[in-house]
Amino acid sequence: RYRDRIMVLLFPPGVVLTLAAMLLFILHVSVFANDVHHFCITRQFNYMSFNSTIILLFSQVMSIWWASMGSLFAEMIEDKILRCFALTILILNTAMFINRVTLEFLTINYREEKH
Repeated sequence: RYRDRIMVLLFPPGVVLTLAAMLLFILHVSVFANDVHHFCITRQFNYMSFNSTIILLFSQVMSIWWASMGSLFAEMIEDKILRCFALTILILNTAMFINRVTLEFLTINYREEKH
């Protein structure tokens, strides 16, 4: 079984998963901000990310899973700072998932009523 020795030596277990979940969270925040801008301010629905909704929701579920695995590893090694960081990322990713689903349903509802 192959393991990257540099990653194992430099980072404790769970940090790589938590950092990957944090990077996906930053990506999701930027896409969500773009969609909210086009939904609330410009009302140009063609510029929203409807074509990649399935990919966005799947990647958000993956980031939630990675953050939960990172928090589980942090719990096993009993590192309080890493545990707090991983749980914060987990909560933020879950909130972003709920916000994304809510925005999708609001957009569907608005488009059914207005068009």
